[in-house]
Amino acid sequence: MRRNKKQLDTSIRLATNKQDKALAYYNLGVFHDNNSRELEAIPNYLEAIKLGLDDDTKAKALAWLASSLYKTDKPKEGFEKLKQSQEIATDKSLIKFLTGLEKRIKSKLSNVS
Repeated sequence: MRRNKKQLDTSIRLATNKQDKALAYYNLGVFHDNNSRELEAIPNYLEAIKLGLDDDTKAKALAWLASSLYKTDKPKEGFEKLKQSQEIATDKSLIKFLTGLEKRIKSKLSNVS
């Protein structure tokens, strides 16, 4: 099912508990991220993580947050979130994504130093 911003905002507003609200913020973050709006995705990922996600979704939220931070020239913050994701990630494709992202972030960090 394709979602639009209005539907995702409504999901946040109508969420009746912290878990549902966290998932709604996560979904809004993914929506912005998938539409190359990383700066808009970042606060939604942060809010979702703060409200509490299950470990699998939290690992993904941290990974996508790390990627968004990297893309918005915040590699140090991205590296911190990447490490947090790696600590809890169990999905093989996510772990592979994180490995590649780690290489890109480390390369950017070494060019900055």
